[in-house]
Amino acid sequence: MSLTLIALAAAAATHTVSVEHHGQQLGATYTARAEMRAKTIGAKTPNRMDGQRCQWTATIVVDRKLDHGPALARTIPTDKRFSGSEAGACTPGRNSGARNLAQHQEKIEAHLVAVAEADRARLLAELDSVRNLASN
Repeated sequence: MSLTLIALAAAAATHTVSVEHHGQQLGATYTARAEMRAKTIGAKTPNRMDGQRCQWTATIVVDRKLDHGPALARTIPTDKRFSGSEAGACTPGRNSGARNLAQHQEKIEAHLVAVAEADRARLLAELDSVRNLASN
């Protein structure tokens, strides 16, 4: 059995930056979310100890939104992953990955800041592109 869940960490990480573009101040908000995948491995046989384990993997994805509207909103996929396992089968109400992901909150926040800094050049290029199209 395999479960795929999209979950937010207990305290969703957000980071706001201010960008100056041709004399205007623009705000961009970056929000990290975790795409959770869980899979039950092992066997459950009668008259024996339960050998099942719930393996979970959380991939961190960052969403960018500009304060001035939905233009240039973007999802930034990253390769940051966290994983773990617990005894027993994966069930929808268990939320073992989200519960264990909370202990990595500081790493997620640091990764979010790094992604926002790396995205700055791309955001400015997109703003220039939109401005050039609008001036034609």
